[in-house]
Amino acid sequence: MKLEVSVCAGVMAAMVSFSAGAEQPAAEPPPSTPVEVSQSQVSTAEVSQDAPTREVHIPVSLSILPGLSTNGFSSGNVVNNLSIGLLATHAGRVEGTALALVGNWVDREMGGAELAVGVNYAGQVKGTQMAVGVNVARGSMRGWQAAAGANVAAGEMRGAQFSSGVNIASGASRGLQATAGLNVAPDLVGMQLSSGLSIAGRLEGAQLSIVNVGGDVSGAQVGIVNVARRMKGLQLGLVNVAVEADGANIGLLSLVGNGQHHVQAWGSDLGMANVALKLGGQYFHTLLTVGLRPEYNHQQRLWAAGLGLGGHIPVGPFFVDLDALASSLHEGQFISDSQHLLAQLRLVAGFQPFKHFAVFGGVTANTLISFNGEPLKGMDRWGLGRVFTSDSDDVRVQTWPGLVAGIQI
Repeated sequence: MKLEVSVCAGVMAAMVSFSAGAEQPAAEPPPSTPVEVSQSQVSTAEVSQDAPTREVHIPVSLSILPGLSTNGFSSGNVVNNLSIGLLATHAGRVEGTALALVGNWVDREMGGAELAVGVNYAGQVKGTQMAVGVNVARGSMRGWQAAAGANVAAGEMRGAQFSSGVNIASGASRGLQATAGLNVAPDLVGMQLSSGLSIAGRLEGAQLSIVNVGGDVSGAQVGIVNVARRMKGLQLGLVNVAVEADGANIGLLSLVGNGQHHVQAWGSDLGMANVALKLGGQYFHTLLTVGLRPEYNHQQRLWAAGLGLGGHIPVGPFFVDLDALASSLHEGQFISDSQHLLAQLRLVAGFQPFKHFAVFGGVTANTLISFNGEPLKGMDRWGLGRVFTSDSDDVRVQTWPGLVAGIQI
């Protein structure tokens, strides 16, 4: 009996112990302690990841092609003072001279002279690039480029470009572009010279080319054809075109948006009715003239075709024009040989009460040159002039003063 009671008591004690163990919560792990990393350690890690490969200085490099050179295969981190290639050279940076027949390639900065028959390329240029073919500066160019083919400065240019083909400066530039072909610069302070075409988006300086094209130009355009959006300064050429101009537009034909676009009709002491197209800028203009004196009193019909250049001085609603005109005179038919040339200096004053209407009048100084030695009737109506003849009497020169009056629309 005692044995049974002991066994039961042991079993009950074991069960109570197991229940207590099951209800006991599991021990939580100790909280983690934050690890502090200093800013200097982070910066050091970032720099170590971003920094380029350390440059290796090899003073002189001899090569056949990149890879077949004393720079080795990893020439992108090499700095040379003298790099000579039978065909081509390659270096990360050159502080001195690079020479090759086909081409030179400098990844970063070319400081000195880069000379090749074919192509020169550099990330940046501080010095000179000379090639028969093409020079390219991917970044800024401070110095000068000379090529028979093309020069390209993709970044800022400070210096000069000389070529017989094309010069291109893509960034803000200060200096000179000279070529036989094409100059291109979006933003230039300096000069463009070309026997072909020069183009500038914004220019402070001068363009001297056969054809000049500019956006906002402050300075001068001199060529056969000059075109600008906004012109402040001088346009001198056969044809001048500007949307807006403040200055002098001098040429055979000047089309200026805020300039003069008029038709004039006038009469004079010559008894001839004249019509002219007046085109130009604010202060200078061109006159394209035709005139007719009808046949009367046994005098043949007389035609005139002329060209004039003049200056215009506006003073409120008034203006003063000083014009120089030259006209060929044709007797009988308009299309016929001319034996007479009429030169006139005309000073007129005008009143313009409306934008498209004005009246004017003034005086003229006339010179008639007859190459057949025969006078034209009805020229010096008041007999105030003088006549001069050559020794052979083949050339006759007659001068006299006159009057002119007309309208302008």
